[in-house]
Amino acid sequence: MNLKSIRARLDAYKVDNEILEGSRLARAGNLLIQLAVIIRAVEPALLLVSALILASATALAQQPGGDILGQNDQSLGNGLREIVRYARNALFLIGVGGVGWGAVNYMMEKAYMKQIVGGGMSMGFGGIASLVYSFSHGNAVDLNTDLGN
Repeated sequence: MNLKSIRARLDAYKVDNEILEGSRLARAGNLLIQLAVIIRAVEPALLLVSALILASATALAQQPGGDILGQNDQSLGNGLREIVRYARNALFLIGVGGVGWGAVNYMMEKAYMKQIVGGGMSMGFGGIASLVYSFSHGNAVDLNTDLGN
């Protein structure tokens, strides 16, 4: 895109000057629209720059010895276990929030079923992530079949 086409797009989203003078919100909205048009115009350049940065990141991340993980060969596994642990906790908390939001919507007589189902699914995925986390630590998961007897 050249400068003329950017200017033409900016001129296409003009707001009446009387409205702009009287409303701070209209001025802020007009500024945001103009900013969005400019960002839309430079998107291809931003994409090219980000692709070059991502392509060169692996070469820049190398240490002088060529060892990515350092001296500890367990660091990759430990990092993955921590990611699974944080994801498990986040999913469970999101699930609790979704079920709570659904309960509030039920009490307010609004649509509630999607929030409760989504919260339950999130807690279910959190349980699966918890199982994966336990297996990654080598812990066995006991199944209690006597049901409290």
